[in-house]
Amino acid sequence: MQNIVGRARTLFKSRPLLANVVSFGSMYVGAEVVQQTILQKLDPSVRNYDWPLVGRYAVVGTGIYAPALFYWYRYLDRVLPGKLIAVAVRKAVIDQVFASSTLLVAFYTAMSAMEGKEDIFAELKAKFVPTYKLSCCFWIPAQCFNFFLVPPHLRVVTVGICSFAWVNILCVMKRMTIKTQKEDA
Repeated sequence: MQNIVGRARTLFKSRPLLANVVSFGSMYVGAEVVQQTILQKLDPSVRNYDWPLVGRYAVVGTGIYAPALFYWYRYLDRVLPGKLIAVAVRKAVIDQVFASSTLLVAFYTAMSAMEGKEDIFAELKAKFVPTYKLSCCFWIPAQCFNFFLVPPHLRVVTVGICSFAWVNILCVMKRMTIKTQKEDA
C-alpha cells in the first residue's frame, strides 16, 4: 500500500495534469455509478446501469472539469498567492462566481448536447439557479478548506473527493423535473 501511495505522490508531482484528470474523472464517474446503484435499490423498475449516461459523466468529468480546474487553480494561486484565511475565502468566492457558474453551464449544456436534445439550453435555464444556490452552500466552505489547508498539487484531487458528494447532488438535480414558465401557463 505504501508503494502505491508513493507512486501516486510521484505521479502527482511529475505528471500533475494527467494524475488530476484520472483521479477527478474516476470520482466523477464513481458518483454517477453510486447514484444509479442507489436508484436501483429505491426504484424496482430500474434494473440496469445506464452506461451511456456514465460515459457522458466521464466526458464531462475528464474532458471538461478536470483540465479546467487544474489550470484554474494554478491561475488563482498565481493571482492570489498565500494561505491566509482571508486569501482562501477570497479564492473560494472568486471560484464560486467564475468557475462554478461556468462549469454548471458546461455541465447542463454538454450533457444536453450529448443526449441529443433539441434545445441544449432548456435544462440549463430551468435548473441553473436552484443548482447554483446549492453549489454556493456546498462549495464555498469546501473551497475555503481546500485553499487554506491543501497543497496546490493536490487541490484538484481534493475537489474530486468533494465532487464525489457534489456530483451525487448534481445527479439528483439532473434527474429532477422542474417546471418551466411555459408549463405553468
